[in-house]
Amino acid sequence: MTVRRRFSPAHPPRSNVRSEPLEKDERPQSKPQASLYALAIVLLVFGLLGWVAGGKYTVEGWVVALNMFAHWIGIEQQLSVPRGWWLVAAVGVSGFIYSRVELLAWRNNVHRMPAFWIAWLLVVLTDVGSTLLGVLNPAPDAAPVFLQLAATPIAAIFWSVLLTAAPEYLILGGWRLFRR
Repeated sequence: MTVRRRFSPAHPPRSNVRSEPLEKDERPQSKPQASLYALAIVLLVFGLLGWVAGGKYTVEGWVVALNMFAHWIGIEQQLSVPRGWWLVAAVGVSGFIYSRVELLAWRNNVHRMPAFWIAWLLVVLTDVGSTLLGVLNPAPDAAPVFLQLAATPIAAIFWSVLLTAAPEYLILGGWRLFRR
């Protein structure tokens, strides 16, 4: 014989459903918001613009440095700064090489090699130094703000360091936001 129980409001049926809030780890993961994508685009655009500007100064600075070295060893012929697509290609190649080596310092497996740190320091110094030479030697037809930067050594140093370091971090930050 089976006995049926009636449920009353005082004795609700038993259930396996919990009414407790979910733990943090149990919540579904939400996709990044559209505003994060907008921020990523802003970081990438300004980073790329700064990267190209810094690369232009770096290429121009290398031309100045090579001309100084050539004059020092007795070569009278001067190199000229590439223009147009040659400048864009030189910026791309030199910028890629510099950025690649500078960012290697953040990998764990290269920290043990003293030769790497010597090379890394040379790369960073030549990157900042060539950018500084480019800033200090603007073209004669450069905008007045760039002529003023060249005339103020502290501003030129600050601008060179900023153009050397900041664009890569902006690009990396934008890239990381896209990958979230």
